[in-house]
Amino acid sequence: MSFHFPVPVPCASCSGSSVPGDPEPLQDFNPAFARRTLPASVLVDIARCWRSAREDGEHAQPSLAARLDLFDCAMLAPVIDSFCLLFEAALGRPMRLGLAHRLSSDERLMVSLLEGPELRPVTLACAEPRGTLLDGAIHSTRLMIALTLMQARKVRVR
Repeated sequence: MSFHFPVPVPCASCSGSSVPGDPEPLQDFNPAFARRTLPASVLVDIARCWRSAREDGEHAQPSLAARLDLFDCAMLAPVIDSFCLLFEAALGRPMRLGLAHRLSSDERLMVSLLEGPELRPVTLACAEPRGTLLDGAIHSTRLMIALTLMQARKVRVR
């Protein structure tokens, strides 16, 4: 199986320049906040849910959304789907799953990448552009989990 990924092109909003009509950056976003994540058991559960759906030939996002809805995080389904696809592309094979409470080495690696601060080039060497794409997916997933948890907390407080 061969993957062909386009080369990422930097955009004006990513480089810090202000372009008229672009949305303002998050005013109350703190990078330390991005360390908030789902518990490892939930990360493993949703990865297993994703792999099961893929093995059954189903679209993973509906299954992920249903599972994540238990944690008020259904909106994470697309980002988790993308992360898992790129994680498997970087591995060069399907993710190996553990049994019950026994985690596979792939699951431990996935959790360490999402919980941080491990860097992908140190823990998972892979050919480019897969590595760069996975790095982006790791950062996006960490950020979206943190923002979703922050939003869910705000809704519960109201």
